[in-house]
Amino acid sequence: MWKLTEVQQLTKRRVAGLMSGTSMDGIDVCICEIQTQPWQCHWLTAQTISYPESLRFSLMQTQGNVAQIAHWHRQIGEAFREALAKILADFPTELHLIGSHGQTIYHEHQKVTWQLGEVAFLAAAFGCPVVSDFRIHDVAVGGSGAPLVPYVDAQLFGYLHRPVLALNLGGIANFTLVADGQAVMALDCGPANMVLDELASLFSRGQMRLDRDGAWAAQGQVRQAWLDDLMAHPFLQQPPPKSAGREQFGGLFVQELMNHTNPGSPRSWYDLFATVTRFTAMAIFSHYERWIYPHQPITEVIVSGGGVHNPVLMRELTQLFHPIPVSTSTNYGIDPDSKEALAFAILASERIDYKPTNIPAVTGAKRPVLLGKITEL
Repeated sequence: MWKLTEVQQLTKRRVAGLMSGTSMDGIDVCICEIQTQPWQCHWLTAQTISYPESLRFSLMQTQGNVAQIAHWHRQIGEAFREALAKILADFPTELHLIGSHGQTIYHEHQKVTWQLGEVAFLAAAFGCPVVSDFRIHDVAVGGSGAPLVPYVDAQLFGYLHRPVLALNLGGIANFTLVADGQAVMALDCGPANMVLDELASLFSRGQMRLDRDGAWAAQGQVRQAWLDDLMAHPFLQQPPPKSAGREQFGGLFVQELMNHTNPGSPRSWYDLFATVTRFTAMAIFSHYERWIYPHQPITEVIVSGGGVHNPVLMRELTQLFHPIPVSTSTNYGIDPDSKEALAFAILASERIDYKPTNIPAVTGAKRPVLLGKITEL
């Protein structure tokens, strides 16, 4: 059993990070070693573990009474525990600390954010402190509670000493401008995988969770009129700070998209995939062009998240940002699929060292605060 006071004294800590994003496509687990003086982070191993299918189906409904939500809280905590146990079976090591983001079930910009997943089950199973519920402290001081990864982006890429855009393609697309070793600006900029994944499930009648390798988008043609409608979405017009989730790009948004297509025509579906994929890339680029480029042109876009596996989306981004190179975080020794899980491992380590990790210029908070609540059994 590791006590918090003991972990705080360690100059090297083995920390697990757990994360499930808005796509709810699985639990990302990462184990890293963090050296505190001088600060360094070494990635050790990572894996994505699928949710139990019945739990995922239930969560995708995003509605529930008090009893249902209470059961979700326990079931997600247990699912996170089992995911971490699975990776430790393949990579046995003693953990000193765990950072668990949990599963967001509701997020409303600068008003409320809610992550489920009882971490007492993690603390009891692995015998170490757990940091969780990272977002609400930022909300309490006027922030939006998102994005929180910019602090980590500065830690991971600040040493490059040149301006780069760290782009994450999770359920939601978000990026951080890292320049002069700091996170200068960051914001959510629209959907990434969330909408495409939901369309894939509808098109395949539940047989597929994503447009694998962008195969359906590659067979379609972009419909300009549909694209124009998407680019007029109110979220794209809002100035930062801003954050997004299922409330903007969830089921209702997808149902409105369905008005554009003939459900019985595969060709119409393919065109919808092609159009939404281009919209995803254009929303990202338009946010860069409007909010970043006038102040700080960049030298590279470094992409992480599940979207790196969609070659059509990556090609769209490469064409839009040309001649700026678009690479993946793999080039910098960071697994694209586990970067956000790694981020919450890092944020957990910083929390027990009493370091504020929100960035008020990014979230809109009134001041820097400590992020995360500590659970110790």
